[in-house]
Amino acid sequence: MAVLVHNQSPDWNQELYEATFDRVIPDRTKPPAGLIAHFAAPLVTGGWQVIDVWESEDAIQRFMEESVFPAAKELGAPPFDMTVVQLHNSLIP
Repeated sequence: MAVLVHNQSPDWNQELYEATFDRVIPDRTKPPAGLIAHFAAPLVTGGWQVIDVWESEDAIQRFMEESVFPAAKELGAPPFDMTVVQLHNSLIP
């Protein structure tokens, strides 16, 4: 079942997000297996957030462990909060 993933941190910003994104998805025409949709934006209270839809929780966990966590560590990025919930409904016109 598809999952909605919300990553957020008051300590991240657009530049750090872009540096991480460039490392984990260098070719935008080849997104990671299982990714359905990806959105990134500043938090209203400051910081940064990423909202994704993935085919499964296994797919997002694998991507985080194999790609995001190592890239963030290399960049010296602060930790972020991650929430994963089962998706109830979606509409992608």
